[in-house]
Amino acid sequence: MKIYINKIVCFAMLFCVAMLTSCEDATEIIQVGELNEQVAFQNLDDIKSGLSGVYANYGPDFGGNDAGVDAIYFNEIFTDNVKAGIDNNGQGDLTYAFQLQPGSDTPLTIWSNRYATINAANRILRAIDNINFSNSELVEVDHIKGQLLAIRALAHLDLFQYYTVDYQAGNDLSIINMDFVPSIEDEFERNTVSQTITFINNDLDNADLLIDDALATSSGVFFVSRDFVKAVRARLALCTGNYTLANSMATQLVNDYPLANPGQYISMFADGDDTEVIFELSRVADDSQVGGLWYFNNVAVDGGAYIEMSNELFNLFDPMDIRSSVNVNPASVFNGVDDPSNILLINKYPSSADGPLTNDIKVFRSSEMLLIRAETEARNNQLVDAANSILELRTARYFAPPAPLAFSSVNEALTEILKERRLELCFEGHRYLDLKRLGGELGIGVDRNAVDCASFSSPTCNLSANDYRFTLPIPTSEIEGNSLISQNPNY
Repeated sequence: MKIYINKIVCFAMLFCVAMLTSCEDATEIIQVGELNEQVAFQNLDDIKSGLSGVYANYGPDFGGNDAGVDAIYFNEIFTDNVKAGIDNNGQGDLTYAFQLQPGSDTPLTIWSNRYATINAANRILRAIDNINFSNSELVEVDHIKGQLLAIRALAHLDLFQYYTVDYQAGNDLSIINMDFVPSIEDEFERNTVSQTITFINNDLDNADLLIDDALATSSGVFFVSRDFVKAVRARLALCTGNYTLANSMATQLVNDYPLANPGQYISMFADGDDTEVIFELSRVADDSQVGGLWYFNNVAVDGGAYIEMSNELFNLFDPMDIRSSVNVNPASVFNGVDDPSNILLINKYPSSADGPLTNDIKVFRSSEMLLIRAETEARNNQLVDAANSILELRTARYFAPPAPLAFSSVNEALTEILKERRLELCFEGHRYLDLKRLGGELGIGVDRNAVDCASFSSPTCNLSANDYRFTLPIPTSEIEGNSLISQNPNY
């Protein structure tokens, strides 16, 4: 069942609390009827509403029409998975041209969304400590605390991935770790990489102890679970080089969440099947519309497609691969390989019963975990195992048995894994981060198809591996309001 919550009320409650609390040091006046945390959160039902607001606040799919766009849009347009659509009127031009500065839209959007999510979680955690719950409520209260800590960990992981230059340079600067509600005067330097890794893992440890998956009212793919914790651990361990832990977490999840077959795979992205979904964000009427990242009106050839799939990505799909059908709308027009007139409509979010352009956001799927397992096997020089893991994924996705696979070197395996991640996870917010982590190591940057590049009239088609722009800048608003924080190199 989808989650239908009064998100307007949740956002209003959290917004009012945040605004009034941030001003308290300036006024030191308590107004009669003021909606402070003591008033907003007084019992278990209030805490539940606050938790719903935290879920609703986290938005990798936020934005649309090239305005205030978050991770999903940015990962595609900054790299090589899209081209300008038939109804493009300049949307995405600057981002596609690698124009990325502290004052750019995406660095501010991701930074502010994740810290807003963290701040909302911290406010509820603080409120929980000031409420006297009955003994019968304590199990559910602990479960809510666990969910808040896990979401806080995911938000910190996102920030870590985007704003940290080197994930394995322990003494380098990373992000600001927040487990408290700051005052308006507070300023902070960024914590180190080692401190941030420890911070995230501590939140995950505590969440794992508190979450109770047996609570029927908070179970299912729309709720944080202990498997959610495992998935966050797997991502963090992979990018920080803890391949033993990454392999363990990924393997457990692959075993517990079977891959979807072709029919289930089609239904999954139409929100009709959750076979391999570990966690997804519920999106209903009046929520963020992920299809609006590519279309003005609806998913159709006349729906106002201002962003389309790139010819380069289209050319990688095998016709026998169900992922081709899921990602390419059947109304697309194909006139020839790399033909400038090709109309390649993005279909991964085909709309749902909740409305046009509206689909749930798959945050963690077992296919990603299988790809994590494959990468850890390759890095451990288990090349046969890595090949078999990729073959396992392709077997689930192809209508006929795929060709056997063998690797002669670690780099060959990692290159194929990078390609497979592109096919499996396109339009889900991974490509930019994958090129940052794997492409830099393999010498693979953004190398766009010339026809795709020409669709945007971009002055440059390529971005070299290890370019400084594979790490986001600290946004201008943070630099101007925080005299202690350091900017990332070259910005």
